[in-house]
Amino acid sequence: MPVTDPTSAYDPNEQLARLERLCRLRSIAVYREQALYLQVLRNELGPAVRQSLFSLMSETDPLRFNRLSDGQRTRFHAAIDNLIKRCSVLLTVEQQMHLVDQIQQEQLRHQARASRQMLNGLQQAAQPQQGEPNPQPGDPSSGRAEGSVELSMAPPLDQPQRFGIEPNPSFGQQEPPTQPPSSPESPQQAEPQHPRDAGDVEGQRHLDVLRSLFELAGEALEQPVSGGGLVGASMRPQPSEEQNSLLPTMPVALLQWMDAMDLALARRLRNLSHAVNVQLLRSGLAQALLPVNLLEAVLNGQMETQAAPSNLLRLQLPLAIGQLGPGIDVLCVLVRSSELEFDSSRLRSCRRRLRDQQQELAKMVMQQRHWERRCLDREARTPWQIPPDPKTPGD
Repeated sequence: MPVTDPTSAYDPNEQLARLERLCRLRSIAVYREQALYLQVLRNELGPAVRQSLFSLMSETDPLRFNRLSDGQRTRFHAAIDNLIKRCSVLLTVEQQMHLVDQIQQEQLRHQARASRQMLNGLQQAAQPQQGEPNPQPGDPSSGRAEGSVELSMAPPLDQPQRFGIEPNPSFGQQEPPTQPPSSPESPQQAEPQHPRDAGDVEGQRHLDVLRSLFELAGEALEQPVSGGGLVGASMRPQPSEEQNSLLPTMPVALLQWMDAMDLALARRLRNLSHAVNVQLLRSGLAQALLPVNLLEAVLNGQMETQAAPSNLLRLQLPLAIGQLGPGIDVLCVLVRSSELEFDSSRLRSCRRRLRDQQQELAKMVMQQRHWERRCLDREARTPWQIPPDPKTPGD
């Protein structure tokens, strides 16, 4: 006889299955809206980039382009058109999903590298320091007085001695016992452990735990991700689902998929902007080139920008040269989806429909999390609600 949940008249598993069916139907509409948005973007991208180049040359030096020869101007236009076409070919749902996978792999590599660096720091902190006495607090030879404050750029785990943790020279190694076990007749020969030794063992145990945690984290991050992953394991279709399911079939995963598509679009437009800036520098129409990480910092809102026309970036770099004041202004191309939508009513309409889909998915996400919690609650209640079988022999 199935166990029922006394707090609800609905079966959580049935409600989750219903949500999955509704999400599959909604994923069709999401895919259609996303494909339409990219189609309109492909049509609007070329005129927007050319308009931004015209605004850039008008803001900097209007006569610089006229000083180029006819052949140079023709090659410049051809190069810009080629960059726009190459980017437009990649502005499809399938190509964007492939870019999302690449971004995920890149994030995993960064996390694994950070984990390895922290693990190496722990290993270096555990190495014995031969010939270097441990300075005592208040010792004049230590270079600082007792009670003083010392600032250091090194992470705390690289200097465990400052926090009362003494690294063991045999860190990570198991030494055989050097003394035979004492006989029962002479138990008084065993020396009591010194309090300092107990603190050293406790500190070494803390370092050992941290080292094990970072080793496990590094192994987990370095595991290869199977194909089809988008932004997490929850976004991949389960084996029991349809094999031709292109999009996730649960609300949480589908909402993450939409956010990942926006992230991939920003990366694609950022790469196009950098390529256009490189072409401007090669043609002699620009005097400076901003690195890609600086463009990424602007997109993440980590840098303050100046007022500029659409799809242009104006930054004031703190490079004082002579009487030029506190810095110089650098103007370059940075195509952003928000500014493209501001200039195009068709893109705004597509974005409005995508936001409506996100709002509906957000409601479904709340329902999914509610019923998943009910499932966990029912699983926890089941062993307590099922009475023991009297026919089962006792232990």
